[in-house]
Amino acid sequence: MLVLSLSQWHDRNGFDCGDAQLNGWFTQVAMQHKEKGVSSTFVVATNGDSAQVLGYYAISMAELVNTDLLAQHRKRLPTKVPVFRLGRLATDKGQQGKGIGAFMLFDAIDRVTRIASEVGGIGLVVNAKPPAVEFYKRYGFEQMADHPLNLFLSI
Repeated sequence: MLVLSLSQWHDRNGFDCGDAQLNGWFTQVAMQHKEKGVSSTFVVATNGDSAQVLGYYAISMAELVNTDLLAQHRKRLPTKVPVFRLGRLATDKGQQGKGIGAFMLFDAIDRVTRIASEVGGIGLVVNAKPPAVEFYKRYGFEQMADHPLNLFLSI
């Protein structure tokens, strides 16, 4: 599998994760956000057909107030702290259950860890849909102080 930065030649219209909101964002908004510098979207494709999208995720920069974090993460931090936001993560219906979601999450964590080493950033946050909370918690994300669907992973 390949992880590639979203480009015009990726088949966004052929992607269907079963969630109309995630599909719509990917087909209509992802490229616009990339071009405007709002977020970066990365797609997973097979080695043989890199136009077919098996899954995607989007990351951007964000800022948190340190009181949103659990006590063990806010020690000696300024009031506002830089983080990365995992805005979207979706797998095509035909590929679900094959580990692609975890593969993309690991890639996102690795990517933001490398970027943070150069520009700063203390963690990765995600506002999860209720069915996805346990998925993220399996990989070390913790619920934030402000809301049980907001999750944080220290990097």
